[in-house]
Amino acid sequence: MSGGALGGWLARFKSDGRSSHPAPPPGTKCDNCETELVGHFCHACGQEASDHHKSILHVTWEAIEGMFHFDGRLWRTLPWLFARPGTLSREYLDGKRARHVPPFRLFLVSLLLFILSAEVVIHKAMHDAQHKGDHAAQGQHGDAKAAPHGPAKADEHGKPVPPSINGSVRAIPGEVTNDIQQSMKEGGLLSDGVDANGKRTFIDVGEVEPTERAKLEWFNTQLNKVVATPGYFVAVVFGWGHRLAVFLLPILALSLGACYFYRRKFYMYDHLIVSMNYLSFIFLLWAAVMILPAPARDIGVLVALLWAPVNLFMTLRGVYGSNVFGALLKTAIVWFSAQLAFVFLLAGLLWLGLSQI
Repeated sequence: MSGGALGGWLARFKSDGRSSHPAPPPGTKCDNCETELVGHFCHACGQEASDHHKSILHVTWEAIEGMFHFDGRLWRTLPWLFARPGTLSREYLDGKRARHVPPFRLFLVSLLLFILSAEVVIHKAMHDAQHKGDHAAQGQHGDAKAAPHGPAKADEHGKPVPPSINGSVRAIPGEVTNDIQQSMKEGGLLSDGVDANGKRTFIDVGEVEPTERAKLEWFNTQLNKVVATPGYFVAVVFGWGHRLAVFLLPILALSLGACYFYRRKFYMYDHLIVSMNYLSFIFLLWAAVMILPAPARDIGVLVALLWAPVNLFMTLRGVYGSNVFGALLKTAIVWFSAQLAFVFLLAGLLWLGLSQI
């Protein structure tokens, strides 16, 4: 493809989504319904008046646009989403909507990109953990060959003792450091023992009431399943994760509604629009951070942690017209509410994963 053809293909849409092709001459009829055209699109059926013999790149772009309804508006919306979030939401609420991607569509696509990025990171972490575990197993196998007559360890009931929890870390996606394990053991939250059936007791039951004992034993049973089948546990958690992420939308909107209850001109619909745009920014930001190479990821995390509340502050200033002090106070309230909701959703997500494994 020549440079001119590529440039013409990229100029297919203007930033406001209108066609950049010259208008058809007067008297031209629509190829679809034979209506006389006035402008680029038929006012009867909506078909565009353009040459439909297109290149492969053009067809590919149309397939993407048809799936996600992306057009030239995307390239106008994304910079505003990151740098002018208050203006973006304010314009949409004021009725200037044709130039930007609709908030709900942007929210769904951003969530999809976040899920895909998270899936890539999780699969890579599991692959790396399994790779390290295979090397560790080969090392242990070599030691066993060196001392084939060494007696196997057994507990007081004569049953084989499972490998220590440090050795089972390889089965869990992502390594748990020895310091964290030691702290959990000292706090009584993690045990390296086994029960009468030879299963590892992650949580020490101790002397507790029968009701609490049943709960702790259930946790131990489920955690043993997690160690045995970590991939299935991740699949269950991941499957529920994108569903629970949608709950952040009404939670954030309710937080905004509580902060601006005295502003009668704003309705819950307005707060939902603002929430969609802000969560779209959050999902896209963290999706970009997750796919960064390892050396740059730490810097990306720091930038994301600082940028997220700043973007919220700019949103409140631009949409609601809050003064600096009011926007700072409401940013702190909404940010704390969102973090609290995230912690509860994460706890619920882990509980769902344990209960369904």
